[in-house]
Amino acid sequence: MSLKINKNTRKGFTFIELIVSMTLMVITAGMLASIIALNFNILEDISDREKLLTRALLSTTLFEREVGMLIDSTNIVVADDQQFRFNDKYGYTFEYAVTSSNLTRQVIGVGSALTLASPVINASTKFQYYGADNAELTNVPLSETNRKLVKLVKFKLVMDNGGDGVSLISGVYPENYKVYNH
Repeated sequence: MSLKINKNTRKGFTFIELIVSMTLMVITAGMLASIIALNFNILEDISDREKLLTRALLSTTLFEREVGMLIDSTNIVVADDQQFRFNDKYGYTFEYAVTSSNLTRQVIGVGSALTLASPVINASTKFQYYGADNAELTNVPLSETNRKLVKLVKFKLVMDNGGDGVSLISGVYPENYKVYNH
């Protein structure tokens, strides 16, 4: 038995084949890395939006609860599109105000104003007031006579997410109407 070894038989890859395969692997890895980075950016945007919505929901819920304790419209002290101040049934005076890029809440005579939501889009965040006929009372700040006509307070909160904004609208009837939004 004799074994013949052919010296012309190739074993392994040529240098060109190795370069081409490494180039294809680098291109594939680069595409995969860009897809992964894009997914992380999307997840970060979703997380930021959820945080904005959480702050906005907490702010509007607190607003609804406290305005719901407003006995009647004679206890409204200030009614402007950027500021709402009222006395509740327990004798506390609450003030909600939109200042620069913040929504603040203060119990007058107890501490200082607390920032409830930030950043807000100032021009879009506002308080609106409606009378018994569901007509909007548009001459803000409302005069003392017009404040007595308020039967519904709407609050539009627009959180700034770097784009169009995240909007929430809350409508609250004072307690004496026994109509609550749940």
